[in-house]
Amino acid sequence: MEALVDDLDHTTIYKRNQDYSEESDGEGGLGNLNRLIVRPPGHSGKAKRGHLCFDAAFECGNLGRADHITELEYDLYIRPDTCRPRARFWFNFTVENVKQDQRVIFNIVNFGKEFTLYDKDMTPLVRSTSRQKWQRIPRRLIFYHKSLVHRGRKILSLAFGFDREEDVYQFAAAAPYSYSRLQKYLVTWQKKAENFATRETIAQSTQKRQIDLITIGDLNVKEPESKEENLTKTKSSEIKKRVVFVMARAHGGEPPASYICQGLLDYIISSAENASAIRDHIVIQVVPMLNPDGVFLGSQRADLLGSDPNRSWHRTTTFAHPPLVAVKEHIRKITSEKKLQLDFIIDIHADISHEGVFVRGNSYDDVYRFERHAVLPKFLSLRLEAWRAEQCVYNAEPALAGSARRALPPPGVDAYTLAVSLAGRRLSPTGPYIHYTEDAYARIGRGVVKALCDYYRHIGVVPPRVGAPRKHRETRSRRRRRRAHYERERSVSWSPERRVLAARVLSPPLPQTSAAPRALPPRTARHSVLRARPQPPLHDNLLPIITGTAVRTPRLSVVDMSAYIRTPASPQRPRFSGSRFHTKHALRRARPRDITSDDYDTHESDS
Repeated sequence: MEALVDDLDHTTIYKRNQDYSEESDGEGGLGNLNRLIVRPPGHSGKAKRGHLCFDAAFECGNLGRADHITELEYDLYIRPDTCRPRARFWFNFTVENVKQDQRVIFNIVNFGKEFTLYDKDMTPLVRSTSRQKWQRIPRRLIFYHKSLVHRGRKILSLAFGFDREEDVYQFAAAAPYSYSRLQKYLVTWQKKAENFATRETIAQSTQKRQIDLITIGDLNVKEPESKEENLTKTKSSEIKKRVVFVMARAHGGEPPASYICQGLLDYIISSAENASAIRDHIVIQVVPMLNPDGVFLGSQRADLLGSDPNRSWHRTTTFAHPPLVAVKEHIRKITSEKKLQLDFIIDIHADISHEGVFVRGNSYDDVYRFERHAVLPKFLSLRLEAWRAEQCVYNAEPALAGSARRALPPPGVDAYTLAVSLAGRRLSPTGPYIHYTEDAYARIGRGVVKALCDYYRHIGVVPPRVGAPRKHRETRSRRRRRRAHYERERSVSWSPERRVLAARVLSPPLPQTSAAPRALPPRTARHSVLRARPQPPLHDNLLPIITGTAVRTPRLSVVDMSAYIRTPASPQRPRFSGSRFHTKHALRRARPRDITSDDYDTHESDS
């Protein structure tokens, strides 16, 4: 696991490595701060402890400018994507040369989108060299507000305190997932899955980074072995191998897509029953990183040349979009094979405006075609946590004609955009807000594999489970007590979602009231059993008899101050008594009374 942790190395981009070309070594840090020490105005000479040093010249880094406002406040500017000045959300930078117990306020002032998850409960991440695990900054230290100083823009202000001088602190919008980390992971993963998976390079990016294609399963259809199966040649000729194509990380500023893809790959090579069933009957092909140049440069959406990969599928060129051209050619080969059937294309993304997990699909004029298109999202909703059905959209907008789900699928193939929140989710509408972690994103990837297995079991491609372990039957002493009939009655608003709540005890129906109510006889006179039963003594011996002298214990008293407030004098009003008016007994001044703590807690007031 230590090999997968990205070290805070400020010279990562400028090191000579055989895996990268000479062009990528020099262009990687363009636009990002490279160990810039921000000094107070009028200061010259050697930097002192407390003059912060900002750096973003490393892989996935993004910070274009840092201004010193006061001794405690700094304005930070995100570097926009190449040729896309409005793509500004992803930031990833480090701070060093701090002073012990130094307090600062960082203002990120140039977000490209005003309404984001920072309006709700999203917070940035931070870690240091001595504490490598990412931690969320507490919400009470985050302020997303409109600033009049910055021309009414919405800025993100975060207050932070540095507790160790020797540490280098790293701030990011989400946990980064770099291209180098993916290559290290695939080397380890390939050794575990060499028996049933292959890895190949289908293209190279503009900066000569490889586009990996992972194939899990056998593309060759197995011939029938039994004689009975050979007799049905017509049926065997129609058997096709099902293929599912998965893509991730089309945008550099969406690292959750890589964590989901990693969880998918880890689960599919495991010994789980669903994973083995998928490997034996289905072929899953994965492109784990479609835009390695944008990931390396720390861009939000664009690649090196400034084009958005998820808006360029309908106008791809070999010069500007070599990964997209290679993927389209690969899908064309799959659909041209007579023994292969491409069922789904799943494009994994992260969203900065919504919570939970949801999909974006296509709309069709044929009702039956649309119903078939909505089947897989139904299985995903049963397997994925915090599924947001109200956020699922199926449309055919012209503005999205260049997206993968619109331009990539051939006729008869279902394509989806699986989007997950960059921040967190709520398990119920009124439940607490839970931030996503790396493990939570990996669970989503495992849920996608399980949903695919459920779908293919439903249509009969994957055989049903045989010999599933039965639940252990509890002994008679540990069984739950059978509820009374009035407890088991279901109300009109009963639903399966309310099973988690405690059963509501319904009161029995009231007796019908009679026209002339009369007094009932004593309880003992109404029942013969009670008349024969011996009566208990009047005294109750359940509690011991307490004897002695009562002692008054001191108690906290709360004085009612309203009694000391003088009201303005007002003329006495006459009081009507019978047939005469009299003004006896003038209003007396209220005497202050001490109210004990017990009386105060139970005192009712209108405020």
